[in-house]
Amino acid sequence: MSKYSDGLTYGFTESTAPPVRETRIGVCSAYCGSCGDLIDDLVSGCAQLQARKFAQSGGCQLTLALGIVSSLTNVVVIIHSPLGCGSAFLGTGGMRKTMRMSKGKRDEDFVWIHTNMDETDVVQGGIEKLRGALLYAEKEYHPEAIIIGNGCVPGIIGDDIDSLALELQGSLSAKIVPVHCEGFKSRYVASGYDAAYHGVLRHLVEPVQYNERVLPDEGRDAMERYRISQTVNIFNVGSNSNSDEVELSRLVSALGLYPRVLPLHASMEDLAHIGDAALNVSICATHDDYLLGHLKERFGTDYLIDTLPIGVTSTNRWIRLIAEFFHLENEAERLIGFETRELEAALAPFREKLAGKRCYVGGGELRIITTAEFFATSLGMDLVGVKAHNIDRFVEELLENLHPTDLNVTVGAGQPAEELNVLNQLKPDLYIGHSGANGWASRFGVPNLPLFGQSLNYMGYSGAYELARRAAKVLKNTNFVKNVSRNVGIPLSRVWFEQDNRENIKETEKAG
Repeated sequence: MSKYSDGLTYGFTESTAPPVRETRIGVCSAYCGSCGDLIDDLVSGCAQLQARKFAQSGGCQLTLALGIVSSLTNVVVIIHSPLGCGSAFLGTGGMRKTMRMSKGKRDEDFVWIHTNMDETDVVQGGIEKLRGALLYAEKEYHPEAIIIGNGCVPGIIGDDIDSLALELQGSLSAKIVPVHCEGFKSRYVASGYDAAYHGVLRHLVEPVQYNERVLPDEGRDAMERYRISQTVNIFNVGSNSNSDEVELSRLVSALGLYPRVLPLHASMEDLAHIGDAALNVSICATHDDYLLGHLKERFGTDYLIDTLPIGVTSTNRWIRLIAEFFHLENEAERLIGFETRELEAALAPFREKLAGKRCYVGGGELRIITTAEFFATSLGMDLVGVKAHNIDRFVEELLENLHPTDLNVTVGAGQPAEELNVLNQLKPDLYIGHSGANGWASRFGVPNLPLFGQSLNYMGYSGAYELARRAAKVLKNTNFVKNVSRNVGIPLSRVWFEQDNRENIKETEKAG
């Protein structure tokens, strides 16, 4: 069913590392212009060839990749790199425990080890340090899996972590999972998701082929076969909360189906049965298209990878597509009718306060477009611009729904100076931004709202209500950001704010 599965070939698991997204799906990581021009340039291929003359910062594939696999139950993470690569994980153990407890998962500490490669290791290799770390992890913690996050330095010097894993696998009880998340391979930080899932697919999901997956009458009773035929895997992401998962599970259950949320915070047993479902449903194609494509080829499970269920329109679409797969269209319309009536009444007082206010949204591509559509269409705010970390084929259709066509669009992970330039030009009343960017907006005096939060509800109908409620609350009293702006300076010159960001974009012969 082409509506649910895109027909791409994902059979890369024989290799030790996945292909980068530049070559796999095409990506635009640098752009400044209008929405209409971006759509045209994506079709022609020009957008994918653009880069920056000057770039401030970007994301780290290792951080994204290990953020996924470190959530799994009873694992130890080994960061194989110089010491600085572990800085992003300081203090993350508390968040992991909080997230696991909120989901009713087993309470356990986040255990990670660092090989602390130095100058000598760069010359002589760091494999022996990694060997010692693997043996120590097995002896000290007895995990079910040991994840190796391979950083840039061992990737450059050629440390063969896969051969070491193969050598030690027979002598260790834990499964060894090499994850090739070397950041220099791709400008597209979301390639880190592919690296994480590549490791999971190769080493933690049983390699059952589609033509071997059968459900014989003997060994499985009729009730078990029925359960699988009605099971929907909802693929969660690191930025959603337990409240988001509860809300989406509630909506799937209301259709008479069995929801199951994974793979983040899943156990090895959960992963072993990941193929026992009738439909895999994505809530973020940027996050998990690689994983769902592989599961389609391996288990024959169709998947829905269409939109992110934020706001009324996107949530309705998400429900309808799931229902259509199971021929539950009537049930879906009854559910949507009831939920939207209740929500419209609840949103009315917030719409009065927000209508006509100018808003700007920045962050991950799918999340910003669905969030922007909700604020503009459902709440009547004036959308003045969006900034995406990257743009790829999964949002081309969604971009066409953004209006007006001359809407300001910037593409680029990081780049706070560039974003402040845009905010200075557009002067929004509200900034909805990715973690790390809101501080800059506050220093600029712009009231802001986090684009996501692991303790907050954003998705589904309850998430739409919470978004509206919190936006109205932020704009009710803006004294905090005004005080911040008065007392904390911006380290950018007047000349910077006078220039056009488009002057910083150049075209390259080959992306990457």
